[in-house]
Amino acid sequence: MRTLLQRFYAVLNSRRFSKAILAFFVIEAAWIALSAAYPQAFDENFHFGLIKVYSHYWLPFLSHQPPNANAYGAVPRDPSYLYHYTMSFPYRLIALFVHGQTAQVIILRFINIALAATGLVLFRRVLLRARVSLALTNLCLALFVLIPIVPQVAGQVNYDNLLFPLVAWACLLTMRAADELKVRKPSARTLLTLATVCVFMSLVKYEALPIFVGIVLFLAYELGRNFRGRWRQLLPRLWESWQRQSRIAQLVLAALFVISLGFFAERDGVNLVKYHTFTPDCSKVLSVNACSAYSPWYFNYQSHRVVAAHRGSIDFANPIAYTEEWVYLLWYRLFFAINGPVQFTNYPPLPLPAAAGALLGITSIVAVILWRRRIFNHSPYLVLFSVITVIYLLTLWAAGYAQYRHTHVLEMMNGRYLLPILLPIVAIVAKPFSLMLRRFPRLKISLAALALLFFVEGGGVFTFIMRSDNTWDWQNTAVVHVNNAARKTLRPVIIEGSKTYNTSIWMFN
Repeated sequence: MRTLLQRFYAVLNSRRFSKAILAFFVIEAAWIALSAAYPQAFDENFHFGLIKVYSHYWLPFLSHQPPNANAYGAVPRDPSYLYHYTMSFPYRLIALFVHGQTAQVIILRFINIALAATGLVLFRRVLLRARVSLALTNLCLALFVLIPIVPQVAGQVNYDNLLFPLVAWACLLTMRAADELKVRKPSARTLLTLATVCVFMSLVKYEALPIFVGIVLFLAYELGRNFRGRWRQLLPRLWESWQRQSRIAQLVLAALFVISLGFFAERDGVNLVKYHTFTPDCSKVLSVNACSAYSPWYFNYQSHRVVAAHRGSIDFANPIAYTEEWVYLLWYRLFFAINGPVQFTNYPPLPLPAAAGALLGITSIVAVILWRRRIFNHSPYLVLFSVITVIYLLTLWAAGYAQYRHTHVLEMMNGRYLLPILLPIVAIVAKPFSLMLRRFPRLKISLAALALLFFVEGGGVFTFIMRSDNTWDWQNTAVVHVNNAARKTLRPVIIEGSKTYNTSIWMFN
């Protein structure tokens, strides 16, 4: 037994295992991309449609609603547009040579897989730089790619796949900036690059703005802590670092920063000045009749009318009751299965990975509470991740609760909203786990092996395969045959559970 645990630890602690995790992630996302019928859940048709809209414009500055674009809301004022505009350029090239929609979607899905895989590589660097051991980093990455929603998002056309690497890059740049401030040698290049990445990140998905805010607050704290009493040194040292850059580097940095500010001002700035919000309601920009073609808006519009007529009918008006439902749904929608053409079907999670995920989450909270002092004295990076996580989650909760009070519809609680911050959370909880188990090395390795085993028992792409049927597949003979063969092969070895069960833990049929 001891030898077996040593071998398992040796595998976890190897760079080859890191490469194997990346390869497995690409394979499972590619399986989704080649198997799942279009459109997948999480608005794949919305994203693909907007990519086609932007493919008719060389610049993203739209002075009016594009023709036939009402189904996508108020496009000229949508603050989450950079993904669609960026992806419109490969789409233009693809459309020149590939005319079938199925092939176009599959090619774009593979570009999204490349983006998500890049994010995984960058987050590995984030964890290692945060002094998480290689073995624990590999374990956490393996568990992450075995969360069922992770490969499903990666294997479709979705703006989360561009947000993911940008958040990782922003974390790395912030960590570098903190190191430079610590020795009082701030780099203009690092700070300009970070600002540019953060602005672009918020334009990919406006929900990333709290991460931007968290980074600014953290660096402001580090700046105050390290330059207190030495403020006169700050600007001269920044200027010295700028002067050390080549002329080409200066031009590129300045150009990208100005472009990012221009893009931000054109959408978010105008929205704030004209509509007093980053995300103006569609009906404030277009007519109600035009907005009615945008199905999410129209659904919320009708829902609000019902709420306004029956104010006492909201189920979770109490914030505590709402929070319970919010936490539950975030967990549930990390592990559930969802897809199917037109009318999306969802089924409960497979029992073992979902239960292991819930247990890890609860244990992590307890560990952080018990060892909170040791955690934040250990590294300023963990303070960064904590600030980002707290601000992001509070903003997500507040936006969801406000929307719920308005429409009586539970929103902002899909598990995919957690994907940008899950690995930073891992960095936070890694230290207390190590402290709790430091005297029991065999138990630590055994628990790691057990967690990985539970996640392999139906996690990742296996949830999609086990829960799906032929209606979820591209209607292609080879695709249907391969997926049927995979279902038949996996059923004897994976504990599936029922597709329609209702217990005190699983509250959904």
